[in-house]
Amino acid sequence: MEPELEPMLPREPRSAAPAPLWVWLLIVALGAISIYAGYAALSARQLHHEGESARADLTQQRDRLKANVADLTRQVEQANRSRDEVENALKQSRANTEAASAQISDLQRQVGELQQKTGDIERARAAAEASAKEAIAAKEAADKEIAGLKTQLAAAQKKLNQALADLKKEREQVSPVPMPPPATPAPAP
Repeated sequence: MEPELEPMLPREPRSAAPAPLWVWLLIVALGAISIYAGYAALSARQLHHEGESARADLTQQRDRLKANVADLTRQVEQANRSRDEVENALKQSRANTEAASAQISDLQRQVGELQQKTGDIERARAAAEASAKEAIAAKEAADKEIAGLKTQLAAAQKKLNQALADLKKEREQVSPVPMPPPATPAPAP
């Protein structure tokens, strides 16, 4: 048994006529869609690239800011150490100033005592002509001692003035508010 096949339909003759309009419109629409899809893909790739570039820039800026923060922290610590050192130097300078003031007071007392002794020697010379040579020698020795003590007093006064100037400079460095200088004792006549 042979299967029955339907007779073949004759082929339609192909005409040389152009394709219908809807086929061309479909091809143009598909072309436009593919061009748009390509443009959208390129645009998305460009946006992705710009986003990655911005992320890398932000990461670099973040790292730089972290380094700046670490540097500023180190500088603050150094400033605190410097301030502590200046405060310690200021305390030491105050102690030196007090010691110099005590020395000056002691030297002034000694000068006063020596001046009194010189006066006593003068009166003794006038009273005792017999011991005039001894009194003159004692007076000269006392005058030399007074001059030496005055020199010491002047040097101590100079040191005190220098210490006060240094103290004032250190105070200006530590505090921007000007502070009056401490009272200085009057020099001896």
